Amino acid sequence: MVYNGDEVSALVVDFGSHTTRAGYAGEDCPRAVVPSFYGYIDGAGDGGPEAGASNGAGVIKSEGEGAMGANGDSLLDGGRGRRRYFFGEDGVGVWRPNMEVGNFMVDGVVHDPEPASELLSYLLNKRLGVDPKEHPLMLVEPAWNTTRAREHLAQMAFEGEGVPAMYLGSAGVLSAFAAGKPTALVLDIGYANSSAVPVVDGYALRAGTMRQPLASSLMLSQATHHFSRPTPTRAFPLSLLPRQLIAKRDPTPEPGLEPHPVLRDDRVPQTTASWRAWAAESVVDAWKEATSEVVNFRGFDLATARDVAPGLYEFPDGYHQYFTAERLRFPEILFDPKNYFDQTAEPPAPLRLAQNTEHSHSLKDAVPLAQLVHDAIMACDVDVRAALLQNIVVVGNTSLTRGLTERLDLELAGLMPGQKIKIHSPTIPFERKYAAWLGGSVLASLGTFHQLWVTREEYDEHGMGIVHQRCK
Repeated sequence: MVYNGDEVSALVVDFGSHTTRAGYAGEDCPRAVVPSFYGYIDGAGDGGPEAGASNGAGVIKSEGEGAMGANGDSLLDGGRGRRRYFFGEDGVGVWRPNMEVGNFMVDGVVHDPEPASELLSYLLNKRLGVDPKEHPLMLVEPAWNTTRAREHLAQMAFEGEGVPAMYLGSAGVLSAFAAGKPTALVLDIGYANSSAVPVVDGYALRAGTMRQPLASSLMLSQATHHFSRPTPTRAFPLSLLPRQLIAKRDPTPEPGLEPHPVLRDDRVPQTTASWRAWAAESVVDAWKEATSEVVNFRGFDLATARDVAPGLYEFPDGYHQYFTAERLRFPEILFDPKNYFDQTAEPPAPLRLAQNTEHSHSLKDAVPLAQLVHDAIMACDVDVRAALLQNIVVVGNTSLTRGLTERLDLELAGLMPGQKIKIHSPTIPFERKYAAWLGGSVLASLGTFHQLWVTREEYDEHGMGIVHQRCK
């Protein structure tokens, strides 16, 4: 069978550190965007009285022979016990007693294949409602993906879902395709890390690929640390309570006053530390998305902040305030980490795992975004540097921070004077957030792409060798 756009509809799935996207090739937007964070309860049957998911997001997992439950849940009996997973909008965002929160991604790579495989099954069978055995599948991978993670992805596709064919597409290459540029320097500023991937004639150059854990996750941990402690302008710490734990609240009459919400006593004792941490980060994330901004001139200080219009924001517990310095200071970490990264605040554990290598920086040795772009371009052949400088594609959800691309343009001009620099960043937000998925959608729908699919028969005969050979 020939797997191309005219014969059969391919599926595209992009595992991200914050969200996972899935949909049909040839479409201009993913059908499903779900959190990569998932809830799970060990040794539980139904997860308690509030554990039911209206869309069948719960999946019970243990070792042994499997059977399909009446509500579409995957029930596996025997082995070391049961673990129930919760995915999607009715997953981690719904409070359940004693539910823990996990994330299967580390450094942009699938680290824990079991929940990733369950999420893939949930997306294909329940959200898209397709029979995976009838559709080829494109999975998006980072340019630095490991051999082990590739093997996990291939096993999830062929052995887990039984797809007839699959392909692993490089996120940097696909983002360049989505921008219509076969040659580009793709700067992806996401949740877990920032990466600069040079793409020349449709191929990612491993030699010039650079990454570091300087992105949204670090900004959120720094902001959470700041808000959870008193400051010179605020005599009390913020509770950062999510709406799920608040029974009643009364917004304070004046900005800056301490709120006194009424908590849900039936939920607080059964709330796990991991869910509480995830919820607090989500509260801060909503604040960041609504108020944060990058000053579009070099340097930042409190005097500068006084000249910028303040932004009013109200937290779920009723606290509201006009924010000025905070909404400018935390995004400044991206451009001046040495001065604005507070070393006393412990960063998330996955970020601390990053090490200094030829192609990556650790958290303590992180460099400004402009320096990351400069290093990636200078690591490439001199003949392609001019083309890369004139085709810088900025993608990723964190790149939507107001003023970021303008500031990046200014910083690059100061770092490489006399060079012609052109930054391309899609103006439609979802084109930036889902750039790699959109590129995969375009590529997998091309009629000439059928020769690149790795079929199940080839995988059974040659194993991972054919995947590594064809998916470069």
